[in-house]
Order: sequence, then structure tokens, then C-alpha cells
Amino acid sequence: MNEKHIYSGINNWKLLSALLVIAIHTSPLASYSPEGDFILTRILARTAVPFFFMVTGYFILPRALEEGRAALRYLRRIGIIYLASVILYLPVGIYAGHFKEANPVSLLKMLFLDGTFYHLWYLPALLLGFALVFFFLRSMPLPAAGILTGVLYLAGLFGDSYYGFLPDPSLAHTCYEGIFRVFEYTRNGLFYAPVFLLLGWTLASCRRPPLSLSLAGLGLSYACILAEGITLRLLEVQRHDSMYLSLVPLMYFLFSVLLDIEPPDLTERLPKDLPLLIYLLHPLVIIVVRAGAKITGLLFFINNSLLHFLAVTLFTLVCSWVLLVLKEKFLERNQR
Repeated sequence: MNEKHIYSGINNWKLLSALLVIAIHTSPLASYSPEGDFILTRILARTAVPFFFMVTGYFILPRALEEGRAALRYLRRIGIIYLASVILYLPVGIYAGHFKEANPVSLLKMLFLDGTFYHLWYLPALLLGFALVFFFLRSMPLPAAGILTGVLYLAGLFGDSYYGFLPDPSLAHTCYEGIFRVFEYTRNGLFYAPVFLLLGWTLASCRRPPLSLSLAGLGLSYACILAEGITLRLLEVQRHDSMYLSLVPLMYFLFSVLLDIEPPDLTERLPKDLPLLIYLLHPLVIIVVRAGAKITGLLFFINNSLLHFLAVTLFTLVCSWVLLVLKEKFLERNQR
């Protein structure tokens, strides 16, 4: 299946989602409007990571469920990428003091659950979520799997954007405090990832709605998530801001629309793994841009949030592209 050729809407959104992740970590509108930046990075950009989960659910899970070895190959590939990322960011983490008070238990927790750097949580979440959804679909009917992943997501909401609604003291509050001793956030492979992986598989395996209905649902869902995110912000109840109730229908309709439309493929001439490498490398580039700006005295690349975002984005694109081109040339030489 030539994913790049057939699914141009999906391919374009992959690249956009990678750039939205950079926006989340650089806050491009903060210098101009903190409220606008919150809407962009803490509401609208929160579609980026669920989208990547849905890509896996759509393209990988169906084949994995038919052939168990495909699941193992995929998990091994993600595991290798995660291990390489851990090694890459280990010196940065040591320099930043992330491991100063670490003990064997906290190190295992970071490695297998939370990630060893702030963006690497996605990879262990993907591994755990994929394994869970694979097990659910192999052992129970789709409605039961849907209910189970939905319940897990609802539970995760109260450790994330709805945390402030938990009465303190209460048994529920105590339970969530116990959860946070295991996970740093409920945005993880147990509560967060499974529902989006299952949504991706559902769109691949079941009949999806017509484009007109998906567009209507998408518009309504965007309105709902904006209202939800702004209201929760005003109420000051968010422990984190990754999980929204409206995000689930929004992602379903968004992915459905992207499957049905056929825009020009802006990624056609780009390396296939460019969005992945952008995701993995951009925190390093943030460090380099900030250090370079201080050394050269070009502090506007730090002080102006939009210029900071643009510099990090451009540098990350260039570095990722160069590395992938070098990789392709290296592989071509070895195959001769």
C-alpha cells in the first residue's frame, strides 16, 4: 500500500502535526497574546499526538491483527527508535539534572512509562497502548473494546483537564494521587493512547460516514473543543491540558475527512520519516537555538516567541532532512 501516494490528506497532516508539536513546546504567540497562544497550543494543537496514534491504528493495527508477527515487528521497531532516543537525550538529561535524585524505581518509571525526556513519553505510550488495543481486539468484540478504551479515557480526563473537579479530600482524589505515583500524567499509554488507536482501526475496518457528515461533525467538534478548553481554563481546574472530552469525536471526524479528500501531496518529495524525525529532534534544536542566540547576542530569537518558533522549525526541518538524505545514501551504498 503506497500510503504516501494514496493518502495525501493524511500525509500533509502528518507534517502539520509535527510542526504543531514544535508550537506546543515553543508557544509562538506568547509574545503577542497569551490567550491566543493557549487556544493555539493548548487546544487546537492537541490534535497532533492523537493523530499520530490514529495513523498507527489505521495503517498498522489491521495488518498486525491478521499476522501476529507484524505486531511484533512494529513493536520492535518502535522499541529501537525509543532506545536510540533515550541514548540521544541522555547527556542532555544528565546536564539538566533530571537524574540527580533518581533511584532504580524512578529510573524504571521514566524509562517504561513517562519517557526520559519531556517529549519521549509518546513512544512508551505508543508501545503500551498498541499492546493493549491489540489484546482488546483479539479477546473481545469491538463494542466491548470501545467501551473499555472509552472508560479509560474518561478516567484519564480527571487526571488531566478535569482534575480540579475532584473533591479534596475524597476517595477519588486519593486514587488519582496514587495513579500519579506510578504515572506522571494520565496522558499515557493506559488512559490516553488506546482510544485513538482504536478509532484509527475502526476507520480502517468499518464503514466511515460520508464526507458531508464528517465535515459537519468536524466543524461542530472544533466549536465544542474551543468552548470546552476555554471554559476549563477560566475555571482553573486543569492539572494538564492534553485531554478533552471533545477531542475524541474531533479526531474521528478529522481523520475521516483527511481520508476522503485528495489535496496535492505537499510531502511527495520529502523523506518518508521526516515528521517522525522532526518530533524526535526538535527539543535538541530548541536547546541549540537558545544557546546560539545567547552566544551571538541575537536574543530576539529567544525573546520573540514567533521568531523563536520559526527558527526552531526551520532548523529542525533542515537537520531532519539532511539526516534522512544521508541515511538514504548510506543504505543505497550498502545495497550495491
